[in-house]
Amino acid sequence: MTVSSAIAHDKIVFYLEDEPIYTSSNNQSPGFLNEVVAALIDDLKLAPEVHYLPWIRAQYMVQKDPLGIIFPLGRTKTREEQYQWLCKVFDIPIMFISIQGRPVINSFKEARDFRGIGVIQGTPQEERLSKLNIPYVPLTGEELYSALETGYVTAIFTAQPEAVYGWKQLGNGKKLQFGEVLMTLPLWISASRQFELLAPKQWEEALDKLKASGKYEKLYQHYFNP
Repeated sequence: MTVSSAIAHDKIVFYLEDEPIYTSSNNQSPGFLNEVVAALIDDLKLAPEVHYLPWIRAQYMVQKDPLGIIFPLGRTKTREEQYQWLCKVFDIPIMFISIQGRPVINSFKEARDFRGIGVIQGTPQEERLSKLNIPYVPLTGEELYSALETGYVTAIFTAQPEAVYGWKQLGNGKKLQFGEVLMTLPLWISASRQFELLAPKQWEEALDKLKASGKYEKLYQHYFNP
């Protein structure tokens, strides 16, 4: 099911980044979160208007729109008061990832000795590297894996499930290696603070129903194949 197939009742507005893993504009492979949320809003009788924007702009726009929803958004202390948190979808482990044959980075201390670490801009991962004064290259989600493949960056700091899927799409035959888990980030469906369509409990119940049906696990296996 794609986002556009939801039953039209109450209108909502999605502000998303167009990237292949979670929220793609490609209807043939719309991304894990697009498929999960499509099932939820079908159950909740909501109909979205979808805008694909650069990630930082998407975050800005959803805060201003009383009907606005954004996902996947990592719930952090700095973001806590900026959004309404509707439903946690899952937790993801974050680490430094590189191609086999290159050095493995297992700590932030080790990362300081490397140049060319890629990270998706506007994310908690970027915030953490910036706070620790670790040099990095800001990239979009679409650029991250091709930058690693070509050697534009020597390693990336991102979530393991995303990296497994994103790397698989390149189809280059090279294998990834993963450092120690350094962050665990909860990914949420979030909304404007002014959003009033349904309580968070109703979103959580819809997700529980999706998981009980087995469809959530099938989607997870399809995209991330852990």
